Amino acid sequence: FQQKKTICKNILYCPWTGIPYLDIVRILTDDDSFVSNTELLSYINEYFWPRIQSCTIQLAYIVRDIGREHKSATRQWTLNLNLFNKNYFHNAFIKTPYNSIVVCNQTSQETSIKIVDCIHSKLRAAFELTHLFENYSLSLLELTDLHAISKLISFNFFKCTIHYGPNFAYAVTLTYNSNQTQQELNSIVEGTFDLRFQTIKNTFLPTYHQTLSRKLILFLNQTRSLKQFIRLLHMTAIPLSSIARLDCFNRPIVFVNHGSCAQAILALVPYTESRWRLIFGQIFTLDIQICGPNLILVRDGSFSVQLNSSLSEFAPIPRLKEFLSVYADDRGLTFEFSDITNCFHEQDFIFSEQQASLLPPSSNQMTNQTLNTTNDSILQNSFMEITTQSPVASPSDIYDVIFRDSLPITSASMSSNVRSDHTDNQQLSVLYSYNRELLTKVNYPVYMTQHTFFQMLFTPDGHQWSKLESFLASSLLVRQFAKAVTEPADANNPTVRSTPNEQDTYRIEHLSLQISFVFDIPTTLYRIYFISLFDSTSQQQQSNIFWSRDELQIMEIFFNNTFFPLSPLSNLIMPSIDILSLQASQNLSTAMGSFERMLSLIHPRILKDLVKIIGLEQNPESHHLWRARWCLAIPQGSGFTQVGQPAIYYMPSRSSFLFMFQFISRISQNDSQINISNTSTFIVPLIHDMISNQTTLWDGLNKQPTMGNEVKYQTIIKILHTLRETMNQNECSLYPSILELITRLQIPFTSNNTSS
Repeated sequence: FQQKKTICKNILYCPWTGIPYLDIVRILTDDDSFVSNTELLSYINEYFWPRIQSCTIQLAYIVRDIGREHKSATRQWTLNLNLFNKNYFHNAFIKTPYNSIVVCNQTSQETSIKIVDCIHSKLRAAFELTHLFENYSLSLLELTDLHAISKLISFNFFKCTIHYGPNFAYAVTLTYNSNQTQQELNSIVEGTFDLRFQTIKNTFLPTYHQTLSRKLILFLNQTRSLKQFIRLLHMTAIPLSSIARLDCFNRPIVFVNHGSCAQAILALVPYTESRWRLIFGQIFTLDIQICGPNLILVRDGSFSVQLNSSLSEFAPIPRLKEFLSVYADDRGLTFEFSDITNCFHEQDFIFSEQQASLLPPSSNQMTNQTLNTTNDSILQNSFMEITTQSPVASPSDIYDVIFRDSLPITSASMSSNVRSDHTDNQQLSVLYSYNRELLTKVNYPVYMTQHTFFQMLFTPDGHQWSKLESFLASSLLVRQFAKAVTEPADANNPTVRSTPNEQDTYRIEHLSLQISFVFDIPTTLYRIYFISLFDSTSQQQQSNIFWSRDELQIMEIFFNNTFFPLSPLSNLIMPSIDILSLQASQNLSTAMGSFERMLSLIHPRILKDLVKIIGLEQNPESHHLWRARWCLAIPQGSGFTQVGQPAIYYMPSRSSFLFMFQFISRISQNDSQINISNTSTFIVPLIHDMISNQTTLWDGLNKQPTMGNEVKYQTIIKILHTLRETMNQNECSLYPSILELITRLQIPFTSNNTSS
């Protein structure tokens, strides 16, 4: 103990067992490990030891295995802190339980030096945790908001447990991990606080702070403030848990362009404890900054403010500002105004010149904006007065509103944002919205509250998508189509052109069609609309194709159900993962990219035949044996190895299109007289030659597993061969081929069947 600079009062022996125990008066604090922390050193000498009656290290008992006498015995040493009146803090607010803790299990081969090291380590942990906790305990007496967001459960010098979160359903346990190795003990490197998070109640949102453990531990060790740490947990609890509950966050897929490793569709990258990056499909990214208890900043992360340029690895998110405007709410900005303008503009979230634009307008300007007030000076200084008030009064003010109450939302469509505060019994109204300024600037963030951010991420269960997931997936499809337009098959003669001054609108002159991706802001949904460009006065017959309203409606229903399907439970868009084509190595290999390529190359009569085939699938007739569903992506369970890849392929060497149709039986499987082969679902890949107008079965089937469908494919070849001899060559062969197959395909095939 002398070598370790530890004062040992005396060595006593238990009168019954003779087991020794040590009374430690004090550990000298002039060693190197305390040099860097003078505040802690002063605390130990002036506060910690005077409050401790005695510190005892005792050999509790010897553990011996009777059946193995040759094995060495293990000695267990415990550390006891004895308190005056069993209360360290000398008040009735916090009670400290009597505590003893095992410090070391010693074998006969180990020296006593290890016991001394363990004593130092445990006492150092008690010093650090008690010093951290005492500042927090004093704040509990002064600040009511800490009571509203946290509940102290236990503190015993070596471990502290605090509950927080909605209905205090989350728990964080703090311990101090002092250095254990001899090399570390001889250095001035200090230990660190360790954290353990858990959900202690059945709650809608389990805690997910464990994913931020490294960032949170770094924050706690740097700030050495338990008060700031608890407030940070309160600020980030619901946003983080809401993200972790999303279906895309828990669904991994393999990205070919990212090492062919399984990664989540929606990935969370924490830059700091309060600044995160959400990456969707390795294409889109959102930057999220938790700035205060009720203030969250969200912006498109594809543009770096620090670099003042776009990031090549990410694409801008179409219509993001319109989507975020639905959830924009800057009421929490008044509490955090000084921090935002003074600090956060340096962190790649707010432009440096934005600081000036965020200042409240002068009294004259506010009067011009129909601000009804008789005291301009009071209104001008209201922001600084508001910041001195406690932001919360009770737990219901913080969390209950998120789950129950419906707060008004500031959006782009609102003319102003109203917030009322009482100062000296006089109500002040600040009718100014910072979001109105920022929504007009592409790369600027949008302010949200915890409530509106939760609304954006809310999902009734883990399988339904949130509005954010629905929007990102829809925007990804719109972006894929737009990118395909910029990569035409013939750069000298692009056939799909974007329409000036009309966002996400494209004209296809050779088809006499206009396709639009319309984003509806109130519902945050995308819809596809087709418009006929037919001109009855035009003399050009080849490029002036007439489309009836029924044909346009059939296309809109089919492509909306394929690319932007609405979930019946949530009424949100939930496209299949195959349609999103996130695994594609290039845009042309996506389902939407191949769809755009088809529109740019297809003949009008072929598209009209496809529309007829879609109509057959939507409205089958009673004598049809099969329903032929046109596939834009190879579906699951088809037996094809390229599941999820585009089901439309253009072969320029043969001037042919490959189309795939999923044949679904309309025959009841309960009929015992029906062959089971006539009721199973399978894929029919057809090649349509645009020059010879021939429709044949794809000759690449011999390289695919046919899953017992060989007889069906042989029958299809016979039906198509028979049809080729009798079909009118002046009409496109695609629709008649499908009609013949869904009418006559049955096993065994009889050639004397006639088409209806």
